[in-house]
Parts: sequence; C-alpha cells; structure tokens
Amino acid sequence: MSDIWKNTKALEKLEAQRDRMRQDGRRLTFDCLKLKCKDGRAVCSMGRMLGQAKDGSMDLNTVLRGVTSGTCKTCEYYETEEE
Repeated sequence: MSDIWKNTKALEKLEAQRDRMRQDGRRLTFDCLKLKCKDGRAVCSMGRMLGQAKDGSMDLNTVLRGVTSGTCKTCEYYETEEE
C-alpha cells in the first residue's frame, strides 16, 4: 500500500479514473466527506457499511480506483465539497 504514494504515475492514473467516473455522473465513495481511513481501510464516519468486511470497511485501494460502495449510491448522508 505504501508504495502507491511514491508512484506519481499510478496516482495520476487513479485520479484520471475517478475523473472519468465523475464525468459519467457517478457518486464516488472517494468524494464523500464522511469517508475516513482507519488502519488502511475506508470506513464511513456515520457507521454505514461500505464493504463486506466484518467491520463494514472497504479496501482503500478499491476506493482510490473509484469503485463506489452500494451504500453510498443511495446514502442520505452522502456529502461532497461541491454540495
């Protein structure tokens, strides 16, 4: 996981993937202000289940790639900087 932060090209590729998804009008887990990182995993500060892990967390790499949790697609707590 730590190697990705040093790989500028990989980070740019991930950002480009997320930008394409945003242009398609998708709601990204990555963009929600309620998203927190805990022990290298993405978690919802509102306690919503993001993934199938026992603690409801989602792999951080998955979130960085722009994959959206099904919960986030319809969540009433979803909030971005643009809203």
